[in-house]
Amino acid sequence: LAPSAQAADDARAWLMKMNQAAHTLNYSGSFIYQHGDQLESMRILRKVQGGLVRERLMSLNGAAREVIRTDQEVRCYLPDENTVVVEHRRAEARSFPSLLPQSLRNLDKNYAIALGGSARVVDRAAQEVTISPRDSYRYGYQLWADKESGLLLKANLVDDKGKVIEQFMFTSVDLGGTIPDSAFEPRDAGKGYVWYREDKERAASTSAGKEWEVKRLPPGFTLTTHMTRMIPNRKTPVEHMIYSDGLAVVSVFVEKLENEQPPSAGAGDVMNIGAVHARGVNIGTHQVTVVGEVPVITVDLIGESIARLPGLTAQRDRGR
Repeated sequence: LAPSAQAADDARAWLMKMNQAAHTLNYSGSFIYQHGDQLESMRILRKVQGGLVRERLMSLNGAAREVIRTDQEVRCYLPDENTVVVEHRRAEARSFPSLLPQSLRNLDKNYAIALGGSARVVDRAAQEVTISPRDSYRYGYQLWADKESGLLLKANLVDDKGKVIEQFMFTSVDLGGTIPDSAFEPRDAGKGYVWYREDKERAASTSAGKEWEVKRLPPGFTLTTHMTRMIPNRKTPVEHMIYSDGLAVVSVFVEKLENEQPPSAGAGDVMNIGAVHARGVNIGTHQVTVVGEVPVITVDLIGESIARLPGLTAQRDRGR
């Protein structure tokens, strides 16, 4: 192999090592999440036993909240609101340090992958890997993996000028070892929460009931999941489509406006928090929201390309 090809293969091997570590290791630790001018501190516990995964994520500053994940569901405990929201695990549910997709096959089409230098993160020797976008429709990544285990220790999301717009970094981490089952109980397990459960039938990925499509997608993005969901406190189902280029993920939500509900203020405007951009578009009696950890031009293109399926539009017109 030519030196450049060998280096690319070495970089991909490190990405595979990160993936394997994130999905097979037991670990616990604290990390910071910085986005925009906000800094959050989190505690994470993860245990893999008999092929089953459990994860507990706790906020250490700001509003109290806990997220407890299994292979079947995600429970979000919000003590300040006295509520628990239960959702069924869906595709593309990734969070630090499991930021990479399970399949790395198609990354080369949209990104250049390269080895960086050695570094030290949370007092551990680390290897840097960079993932650079081939166009302006996606962000780049700087990743630092623990040389011993492969676990991702630090991740930067960077824009087209190389500016860091989001960062995750462990401040302490313990790898391996035994984590007791009791560690995955919520802090206020006995509290009288109000529970909101997502309808399992509607949460299933399906093409049935599909009414909307994106006519023009950014290069490399494809539809990976379509579902109809019942959102807590909403009377009508929400159509949810997920588009991905293998790394970046964009969600499109389409909701029929209730008779007494006016269109959302600022519909058509783009909002952002750190690396996340969101755009709301009103199309007739529907509110469309496009949101993703992608540059603004990506949500703009998708938001401008949303349309009702032609057959349904014709049916609606005939019914007038």
